Amino acid sequence: MKGRRRSASPTTVLALVIGVTAGLPGCSREIGPSPVEGAIFSDLGTFSGLPRTPRSGASDAFWGHWGDGRAELSGYRATVSRYGAPREAELSLIYVTEPHDRRSWIKDDRAEAPNRVEVLKLIRSEHFLTGVYPYSVMASVFAPVEPWGGERFGPVRINLDVQEWCGAVTHRLWPGPTSVRSLRLSYFEWEGETLDEIPVPEGTLYEDALLIQLRELDGTFSDGEVWEGWLFPELWRLRNRGVPVGPERARITRTPAERDGIPVHRFRVESEGYWRTIDVESEPPRRILGWENSVGDTAELIGSERLAYWSLNRPGDESYREALGLSPLGLLPSANAGGACAVGPT
Repeated sequence: MKGRRRSASPTTVLALVIGVTAGLPGCSREIGPSPVEGAIFSDLGTFSGLPRTPRSGASDAFWGHWGDGRAELSGYRATVSRYGAPREAELSLIYVTEPHDRRSWIKDDRAEAPNRVEVLKLIRSEHFLTGVYPYSVMASVFAPVEPWGGERFGPVRINLDVQEWCGAVTHRLWPGPTSVRSLRLSYFEWEGETLDEIPVPEGTLYEDALLIQLRELDGTFSDGEVWEGWLFPELWRLRNRGVPVGPERARITRTPAERDGIPVHRFRVESEGYWRTIDVESEPPRRILGWENSVGDTAELIGSERLAYWSLNRPGDESYREALGLSPLGLLPSANAGGACAVGPT
């Protein structure tokens, strides 16, 4: 579906950034909110289409597992296609519940009703090398826990942050019932800095959120039936394709299957010239065991733990990464790999 977009100039977008950063610690100048900042943030509670209170509560079974004060961390052996070649990647999925303020969709432990909304946050963190230089890709999805109508765990905010040695790109989405606000801040001229409001049909799903929704953590996806409708592509996939931002027609089916002897629901996502399969455990905790797509990307689960990872930041806590199948030093080589590296005269 294509539609008219309302875009802001780079100067106006810069005013947005200044308006936001003015209130941060270390920013001494008091600069009032810009018109664009108001356009994004002032009515998000209404724009998101969420009612004042949810239609019904999440189940006790859901909170019995996801309300324990820990996060689920999973490590994957992955392959990423970039610049026409497959790249070995280290990939992590982190799921955790936390409170947000619906007026800004920012985490706020002090938010109170009716503006306090519990969300399930998904962080997808991916690291890989392209020749001499590394890529760091992080996608974040924020989906209300309570049923608000529509498909469960529909996102209210999606973030993509990409860093590599040429520059950095940020892309933010705020989905609403009939349009989505899109903010892109890019180092690259061909992308520039844009603020758009893009029409979407009611019931549009977002590929970034499927790694939450297809887990069926508190109810069956699409009532167990074939889903057909509009799908907003994954932001990282959109960036790699270099195509206009907007939804496309799609179909999602499920079949019973096995992966390494474990029963799974194999979901197949098909859209315009693209397909992706996602294998989800049939039984709780219904983790994502792996996926592949027509681009050549693959992922396979190698380790999973429930941890309060934000407290594991002391020297030595790198050992917890081993349970996830991740390198303790990430992309950094071992101190003994390939011998010592001499610095200065020898």
